[in-house]
Amino acid sequence: MAYLRAILIVLALLLFLSLAPLQWLALRRRWPLRLWLPAALGRTLAALLRLDVAAKRVPPPQGPRLIAANHVSWLDILVFCSVEPVCFLAKLEVETWPVISTFAWLQEIVFVDRQRRRTIPAANAAMAQRMLAGRPVLLFPEGTTGDGAALGKFHSSHFAAARDLLATASGIETVCVQPVALRYSSPAAAWLGDATLLPHLWSVLKGAPIRCDLAFGKPLAYARGECRKAIAIDAASAIAGMLAAMPRAAERNQPAQAGTPALDPIAANP
Repeated sequence: MAYLRAILIVLALLLFLSLAPLQWLALRRRWPLRLWLPAALGRTLAALLRLDVAAKRVPPPQGPRLIAANHVSWLDILVFCSVEPVCFLAKLEVETWPVISTFAWLQEIVFVDRQRRRTIPAANAAMAQRMLAGRPVLLFPEGTTGDGAALGKFHSSHFAAARDLLATASGIETVCVQPVALRYSSPAAAWLGDATLLPHLWSVLKGAPIRCDLAFGKPLAYARGECRKAIAIDAASAIAGMLAAMPRAAERNQPAQAGTPALDPIAANP
């Protein structure tokens, strides 16, 4: 079945690639369709990979929103795209990946060269423009993937996108920074270090179905004069708290004790 799903993934990518001119036109005309074609692709690929997303949401905040989440895998993108039409910040290398770079451009992804700090202000300005246009922007402040067991160091540089937005939009008083925690049911989901994409994709296809628990935390208000480092610390603290409330993969696979109902990992979050 892994071979069949791989073929279906290729066919799905070709189908959505054929819709690239329509997506380009939707982007130019600012049609709502521009938001939902990438989301449909994310949901299709997640289904073919047998990636089950269980999201616990809070009422969505009004106005510009910057989502800050922990980072485990390239699967994170499919997880978020299957829930809502986000755009996100990605490393510049993604722009050189065949096929994927086309989908990245059609999703209005913002690229940043992590080896050149002077590219950060331009990336932040582009993130601010996306938020002003009504797109929630997804940021992985760790800057790299981890195994999902613990939270890595948060870098605050790109939280300045909220500051840049407020500097250019006098009618907006705050930007919502929403912390989000995600955890997978299997360590096989983690994409670590210099691992290449295709071998990891194949291992996911051959492996057991994976569940991702996604918990949206209470938004933090970033107002004029706020310190980006302080908001990064607050976001990291909120995500760490949500991760602590989620069962780890080993705990998830253990049967509940007799007479004790099994906890829903999403419902168990505060």
